[in-house]
Amino acid sequence: MIGTRCGFRARFGVRSVRDLCIELRRFASLCLLGLTLACVTTLRASGEQGPEAWLPEGTILFGRIDASDRWLEHPVVESLKQSEAFKKLWRTPEALQLRGGITVAEFALGMKLDRLANSLSTHGMYVAIDKETKGIAVLLHTEGEAWLEDYIEKAIGFLRKDAKSKGNPDPVKEAMYRDFRGYKIQNAVFAQVGDWLVLSNEGETLKAILDRKLDRGPSLSDADWYRRSISEVAVAAGDTAGDTAGKTGSDTGSKTDGEARGFVVIDWKSVRELARGNDLFRGQAKDFGAELLLGGWLSVFSKADVASVTMELDRKGLALKAWAPSETEWFGDSRLHYVGPQAKGRAPGERLQGDLGVMASLGTYRDFSQLWLRAGDLFDQNVNDQLAQADATLTTLFSGKDFGEDILGAIYPEVRLVVCEPTASDDAERPALRLPGFALVGRMKDPGKLQRELKRTFQTFIGFLNVAGAQEGQPQLELENAKEDRAMLYWAHYVRDEDKDYSGGLPIQFNFEPSIAFVDDLVVVSSQLGLAKELGLKLSGEGVGGTEESSEHQTWMNLDMAALRRLLDLNSNALIAQSMLENGKTRVEAKRDLERVSTLMELVERVRMSMQFEDRAVIEFRVDFRGDANLQAEEESAK
Repeated sequence: MIGTRCGFRARFGVRSVRDLCIELRRFASLCLLGLTLACVTTLRASGEQGPEAWLPEGTILFGRIDASDRWLEHPVVESLKQSEAFKKLWRTPEALQLRGGITVAEFALGMKLDRLANSLSTHGMYVAIDKETKGIAVLLHTEGEAWLEDYIEKAIGFLRKDAKSKGNPDPVKEAMYRDFRGYKIQNAVFAQVGDWLVLSNEGETLKAILDRKLDRGPSLSDADWYRRSISEVAVAAGDTAGDTAGKTGSDTGSKTDGEARGFVVIDWKSVRELARGNDLFRGQAKDFGAELLLGGWLSVFSKADVASVTMELDRKGLALKAWAPSETEWFGDSRLHYVGPQAKGRAPGERLQGDLGVMASLGTYRDFSQLWLRAGDLFDQNVNDQLAQADATLTTLFSGKDFGEDILGAIYPEVRLVVCEPTASDDAERPALRLPGFALVGRMKDPGKLQRELKRTFQTFIGFLNVAGAQEGQPQLELENAKEDRAMLYWAHYVRDEDKDYSGGLPIQFNFEPSIAFVDDLVVVSSQLGLAKELGLKLSGEGVGGTEESSEHQTWMNLDMAALRRLLDLNSNALIAQSMLENGKTRVEAKRDLERVSTLMELVERVRMSMQFEDRAVIEFRVDFRGDANLQAEEESAK
């Protein structure tokens, strides 16, 4: 029966190298067939209905991805495989072991794995989750009915022959359900519908799909949430929205432009009902950090009825985009700190003039003053008690000024975080572990007033660090100040102890040169004096409050993987020693692990993220691959 469970055990009686190869071949075949085909039988398909017409109306997730060859044979993927970094990774012991397993599997299957994947997904791959049965369904639109029939016959024959040779029971259970013959191996059930292969982990889910294939009853294609979501996905992919709800195969979200695409649409309201009580859907953060990072999204998660995700591999890299409805009233006054008035909060501009060695940068709209002052509406009593205690301490530190209103309220919501590569220095003068420089940049509403408060607090803070450090034998900080160009600079540097030997490198504290710079209405708090000064001078002309150079996004982030890799290489000796100490590895093993990470990073050029909440909530991630991959992809496109 389709719903009947069964299992089988495989025993290996290895007496020679030949026996081992035979058994490995059979075992690899079983694993691959169980995961990809795992047996099905044939049934003639009637009509040209798409999968959305076969799926239950209560389906809460539906997704599609282009045929595997559009991904595996994409120009970017091909160029990556030709890169030195990939070739180096492909020669590692783990990769060689994987390649050996692939060879054995291909020999057992009688077909190359990429050829099998292409044949199984020629016209697209689909996935769905049913609310009622909690089952997951995978629907593969294969190369053709005749090809599928032929391959299934061979696969079933091999599985049964292999089990019989070992004295095991038949691993394949079969049964008729209406006009369909279904097969089951362990927890997976399957049926062939013409040139479609339908798989599920629940027999009832498979039955529901087959029922709709025959009877054409209420289905996913009738669900209002699905029709709205799939139309938006089609628009995002460049198709005509009005014709999309009924499209199947490779039509929706796929074009003959050499790009590979996929999408997922979600009945978010039903998901929220199923996960009732989960913190993600309560609309309230558990702590201050969660609210700072996810505040606006928590409102969306608790109110939105649908959500969509698209994925696209283009000439430069991989792009992921997720979105959901967004309405201003969902955020209320308590979450204006995150999205801004009318959900139109914008981050400062992304442009950074000159070469600052920027490794990572982030710009965002966060009204920290409103976040602090409205804590009572955002958090539970425990978190508010902790914040009240912190507020009392900070009020004392700022000479009686109210931290939320007088200090945080004196800074515009548009803020920027910049992380730069370590500055060059002589080997004898640098710490053993090099850390990047970082800076937080904001704009003051009343520069004259706030500058005095921040200067005084900075000096108090340095004094506190000296007192605390002296008790633990740490190096001391020495305060200095200067006026250069338009910048007023205050900083502190660590003083060397003449009685200590620094031949092994300076302590890690010497990476830091706590600094604060004031340039016009700009304030920069940084771990490095040079970075504070350069950022202050370069960004001070972008307009008061960030209004002239604002980004189109509420938050953006950029990460330069080449710079990150240079930082990793710069600290290789320290990281290898740390791995040896903490993980008990030999130096050779620790060095090999670090080199693999560094090599993997060579494949990626940059990573980017952005999000916004006006009109709809959108978050986008993009990974651009290294330059030579991009160049070859462009050349292929030009041909």
